[in-house]
Amino acid sequence: MTHPSDPGHPPHSQGPGPGQPGAGHPGAPYGPPPNQPPGPPQQGPPQGQGQGPASRPYAPGPYGPQDQAQGWTPPPRDPSSKGVFGALFDMNFDHMVTAKLVKIVYALSLVPITVLSLLMAGYGLDWLDQGSTFGLLLLVSSPFVWLFQVLTVRTILEFVINQFKMSEYLRAIKDKD
Repeated sequence: MTHPSDPGHPPHSQGPGPGQPGAGHPGAPYGPPPNQPPGPPQQGPPQGQGQGPASRPYAPGPYGPQDQAQGWTPPPRDPSSKGVFGALFDMNFDHMVTAKLVKIVYALSLVPITVLSLLMAGYGLDWLDQGSTFGLLLLVSSPFVWLFQVLTVRTILEFVINQFKMSEYLRAIKDKD
């Protein structure tokens, strides 16, 4: 198979031409967009309105902003959700254990990070007493090392939680239909 830009292939049109059905027209392959009555598309802003994006009429679509009256709320949490031990024996994996353990993992990770930074500061003080500039470097860098490690752990755990929230929202979307 050859590439469409090779010689001998007819050029592809970049969009609907005059008189051709395009996206949003009733003759388009998928019909008009949802929540829009079939008919000719609106050619411009109504009389008396400007040309900026804020003055364009709102046409809700599958990827546009949600209607303010309808709004979107996150799915409700299951009040009868299982605890950590109940979720361990959930053979359908409907209740996730990792999302419940992230708080504990974060709190437990703060302990060794803090101990390491305190040890760095302690060794820095000890080396500083001996007249070494390396001690000053350790003493000054220990809070930055602590901050960097806490931010790294927090970022990783937030990524994990984000994955579980996306899964939860997708499940709510699937169950809505």
